[in-house]
Amino acid sequence: MRKELVISIIILTLIIGLNYITQNNTSKSVDNVTKILQNLRQEVLEENPDYEKVCSHSEEAYNKWEEEDDTIAYYIEHNEIEKVNTALTSVKSFIEVKEYSQSLEVIDKCIYILEHIEEKELVTLDNIF
Repeated sequence: MRKELVISIIILTLIIGLNYITQNNTSKSVDNVTKILQNLRQEVLEENPDYEKVCSHSEEAYNKWEEEDDTIAYYIEHNEIEKVNTALTSVKSFIEVKEYSQSLEVIDKCIYILEHIEEKELVTLDNIF
């Protein structure tokens, strides 16, 4: 009886510890990419956006997501990751052809998806039940 209790406590501690680590990693990753996208959004909203600056920000967002994608792909649904990849590719494409209004829509969509991923991974009563 005592042996089973110790094993159960160890397993429970591991689950809680790993969940804490993955939540922090997800939050950090989402925040990094979201900040870049919000800066990109501000650049695009300017009256005459600087094409080179906007392109570099979109490339930076895409590259940052590619870095973060490697680590969070272990525990995040691949469908969610693909949604972000698709949105970031669309943003990059729209900016390259100077379709800034359409890029704004996709930037907002991408930020929403990233926030959804972060909320989905939180341990709350809604997610448990």
